[in-house]
Amino acid sequence: MISPSERKKGMDDALKNREAWSVILESTSALVIVVLALVGNIFLCLAIYRFRTRRKIEHYYIFALTISDFLLALLCVVIAFVVTIIGHWPFGETVCQIQGALIYFSACFSLLNLSLIALNRYFKIVKSASTYQKIYTRKHVLISITTGAVFSAFFVIPFGLQKFCFHAGKVNCFVCKSGDQNTLPIILVPYFILLVITYPVMAFCSLKVFLKNRVHFAQVAESSLHHDDQKLFAAEVKVTKVLFAILIAFLICWTPAFTVEILDTIRGDYSLQRHVYLLMPYTGVANCAVNPIMYCLTQKQFREAYKKTVCCE
Repeated sequence: MISPSERKKGMDDALKNREAWSVILESTSALVIVVLALVGNIFLCLAIYRFRTRRKIEHYYIFALTISDFLLALLCVVIAFVVTIIGHWPFGETVCQIQGALIYFSACFSLLNLSLIALNRYFKIVKSASTYQKIYTRKHVLISITTGAVFSAFFVIPFGLQKFCFHAGKVNCFVCKSGDQNTLPIILVPYFILLVITYPVMAFCSLKVFLKNRVHFAQVAESSLHHDDQKLFAAEVKVTKVLFAILIAFLICWTPAFTVEILDTIRGDYSLQRHVYLLMPYTGVANCAVNPIMYCLTQKQFREAYKKTVCCE
């Protein structure tokens, strides 16, 4: 039976000895993702700043999500781009530990922010206006975002206790897996807690909002609502569709990454193919590039802000 150290050496050698077409494909993919993610999230931050005179509560959550996406792209794919070109980790042990911790922090913080966005849409669409206004004050929103950041910091601790190692398949630093069955709960429990907190919340909120929209559109068909109410609700539904499209994109991009990481933990490190491991940095951070594009395509106010930023107005 091949030992974990032998599998690790084999994957390190596979990264170093790739054919030219593989180096070009992997590095080009990383470059495209990182440019779209970094530039797109910078523009999105500037767009939100331009809305300061008419900023909505959900913009705070979008801004927090944008910051975590930018950090993840900067730390994960910029470094992956360098590694895919030269074929090894050149940054040293200290950078590896810092990068590993911040990758886990950013991924957790992004998932929590999406859950907060889903909850915001739930209270905005399903609950009464008075309930929404009571809960979603600027102070409460900032507290919820701060709580998400604190939780993300605690989420990193169990992984940090295991140390971070460069993984030639994931071309980044992730938690070292010793293969000791006693360490499995330390690694798997934080994943379980995070997924149990976030995925059911997003599913519940999405279902409730969907059902509320169906009821509302039935009422519109019967013309039982005032025209102004119809217009206001239609505007909120449009925003909701955008935010939930972003949520779905996150699930599509990040579910494979979580699956690979959990399988790797259970089966043993380096037990999967190298190109399977590449799903983690590439599909995960691709989500960071998708969000700004979706806002640009679906929201006129963001398109106008992007245009003004490009034109330096």
